[in-house]
Amino acid sequence: MILLLPLAALFAVLLWQVQSGGLLVALDGTVNAGLKAIRNRTSLAAGAWISQIGTGAAGMIVCLVASGALWSGGRLRWVVPIWVAFIGAQTTTWSLKFLTDRQRPNFLDGITAASPSFPSAHATVSMAVYGIVALAIADGAVQGRGVVFTLAAALIVLISFSRLLLSLHYLTDVLAGATVGLFWIIVAWQIARAWP
Repeated sequence: MILLLPLAALFAVLLWQVQSGGLLVALDGTVNAGLKAIRNRTSLAAGAWISQIGTGAAGMIVCLVASGALWSGGRLRWVVPIWVAFIGAQTTTWSLKFLTDRQRPNFLDGITAASPSFPSAHATVSMAVYGIVALAIADGAVQGRGVVFTLAAALIVLISFSRLLLSLHYLTDVLAGATVGLFWIIVAWQIARAWP
């Protein structure tokens, strides 16, 4: 639980930078402009496809499937934590989005989004859901933990990067979303550890 304070502090710094137009906001613009060099039809199509894996609907499906698999495998102590991570991440992110009301980057042709930008819900959901599911899988697969964590990390990074590539979020949005998701992983993990 001691990790929650540094995460809250990191989120506060990101929020302060976004609200005050600080140095990180300038970096946001630089990163977004720098991605222009790799934006083409193929990369944008791949980014759009990968981005779908980080939606709230995809996260809910992953939680349902993981819950069923864990339940049937007699590993009930992970079912509630998975839902705590998902629901906590969703609730926090969507509340923060409308409280901060940050405008998104300029949209690319054919790509739009209706909600505010900060924090990225895709980054939050992918971190929270794929992170806690990876912990649950690794708990039952001691030999393959490294592979499980590597695959989960790669998926989270790809989803988060897709949001930058599609010019739907700034870097600070994605970092803030990942921070919120990690916060909820830690909370959920503590619940799993305390489960009888």
